[in-house]
Amino acid sequence: MLAAVPYWNFGAARLDGHAGRIDTYSPWVYGIAADGTVVPQRPGADTAALRSRPPGTRYVPTVANALDGTFSYRPVSRVLHDPAARARHVRSLVALAEAPHVAGIDLDYEDLRAGDRAAFTALVRQVAAALHARDRTLSVDLFAKDTDAGYAPRNVAQDYRRLGRAVDQVRLMAYDYHWETSGPGPISPTPWVRRVLRYATATIGADKLVLGMSLSGYDWVGHRGTDRSVATLRRAATDRHVPVRWDATAQAPWYSYRDARGRRHEVWFENDRSVDAKLALARSAHLAGVFFWLNEGSADGAVWRAAAGGGD
Repeated sequence: MLAAVPYWNFGAARLDGHAGRIDTYSPWVYGIAADGTVVPQRPGADTAALRSRPPGTRYVPTVANALDGTFSYRPVSRVLHDPAARARHVRSLVALAEAPHVAGIDLDYEDLRAGDRAAFTALVRQVAAALHARDRTLSVDLFAKDTDAGYAPRNVAQDYRRLGRAVDQVRLMAYDYHWETSGPGPISPTPWVRRVLRYATATIGADKLVLGMSLSGYDWVGHRGTDRSVATLRRAATDRHVPVRWDATAQAPWYSYRDARGRRHEVWFENDRSVDAKLALARSAHLAGVFFWLNEGSADGAVWRAAAGGGD
């Protein structure tokens, strides 16, 4: 099992008690500077990432086209289309990977454009060759889709088949089916995950695929959602004395309530039961493993117990 944690959640994720269940730790901590070099997203975040590493885990830091937690297209576009910036970027990734505590690099380059498809594939191939020559691994984080075109230009930019051939591992971000501005609904409904896995296994192969689950939830008012930890959302339901319901189709928990201003909120999140449903899909597809994206708070004990019973 893999744990992916952004720098702002290192302390709250509380992974030490579950180190025996985690084999790979990927702190979401590095970004791309304007000149294409790899830098900590926030000063000191790289040092904090090492301190937060669970004992005995492979250390595979994530590099994203983001700084201070905010994604930006401009630096990754320059890396993709400016040969000098690309060369600096690859050298910088190699320098990071050559540190003795680093087992590999994970790339999370998001919100690319359809016209970036060939350049992105070429970059990943170049990075993979450079890392493999130094006995380091490369993984890429890809948006979940069930056709090549997907649902947006950023999906077109990610060529599942060719990227899968180049890298050691593909991490499918099979969450945010509903997100902050989509309006309320399940974050990772199992019928959608099943379709995504059917397409991904056919194009990439199960042996390189890792299924991602986000262990958090959203509290929506109308079409505006706020990301919250599962613990916060559970506590809110208890404090307001509202029942947590179960959507049998999506296989996900949810509830609704009205706040002091009379506004209706709708809340969807993940729990041990919904996680177990997706673990069952991962097992049936014979995937290489699963990863938990812990962007808010920590997973509760029931989720970890479910993972221990079903995830690699």
